[in-house]
Amino acid sequence: MPRDTHFDGRNPATAVDAETDTVRGIALHIGAVAGFAVMASLIKLLGSDYPTTQVVFFRSFPALLPIWLYMRPRGGWHALRSCRPGVQAIRTGFGLVAMLLGFYCLARMPFADFVAISFAAPLFATILSVPILGERVGIRRATAVAVGFLGVLVTLQPAGGGLDGTALIALGATLFYAVAILAMRVLGATDSSGTTAFYFTCGGVLVGGIAVLGDWVMPRGADLAILIALGLVGGIAQILMTEAYRHAPPAVLAPFDYTALIWAIAFGAILFGDMPEPHVWLGTTIIAGSGLYIWYREQVLGTPRGRIKATSL
Repeated sequence: MPRDTHFDGRNPATAVDAETDTVRGIALHIGAVAGFAVMASLIKLLGSDYPTTQVVFFRSFPALLPIWLYMRPRGGWHALRSCRPGVQAIRTGFGLVAMLLGFYCLARMPFADFVAISFAAPLFATILSVPILGERVGIRRATAVAVGFLGVLVTLQPAGGGLDGTALIALGATLFYAVAILAMRVLGATDSSGTTAFYFTCGGVLVGGIAVLGDWVMPRGADLAILIALGLVGGIAQILMTEAYRHAPPAVLAPFDYTALIWAIAFGAILFGDMPEPHVWLGTTIIAGSGLYIWYREQVLGTPRGRIKATSL
């Protein structure tokens, strides 16, 4: 007699398609994280020769082209209508402050150190979700946040004593970005990530363009190419991230955010000769471990995660 076979109610072909879709989403997500790392490397290559507002302008203006080309076949102007313009304004405002502070620090501190500090964003978001979104944070997640901030303190430890001012500004940028994360969680229920990316990018063009009017530095030939390239790469990375979330849920993609550190260490060593100090390795490990545990607890408890990386930087 033939053996009984287990049937779980799913079409085998559908299950295979879903698995393939998830793998595609992970690949797109890793590619997007790499793209943002390339963009950050280009910003660091420019150093402090150009005003931060000018870098924000070039990060935003060229990015409008790939974002619009992506949005056009998906409804064009109609797809850009937001159901929550007020929340879009909050996301854009806090995100731009985070970008300004972050770009300022990125040009002045080791690449891997900057990325390590940026990993504190989910920790801040977890804390702020209580008063802002009314979420409940249990003892386990609260403990993970405390351990994560211990990792931040380890990472901020300077080689010669005293807190480094640039690192503290980078931490401040992370705090502003955490508020933007919470806004993206709210927007994820009504607006597409492409819509959010478009308005954030337009905000960067407007704020960066106006702020730099009295402080514009004429780019040299190679620098102009770098400035345009960082905007195009940033826009393409946003598209890759948006597509990643179309193929796989945030719960699957979130752990791959930490591949950013691999790129940061590689680019830092190759392009700038920077290698993280031992305390940065230790602090990053603690921060990443606590962040992954918070992510795990959110999945267990069913806490929604926003499309955090879809419109980063």
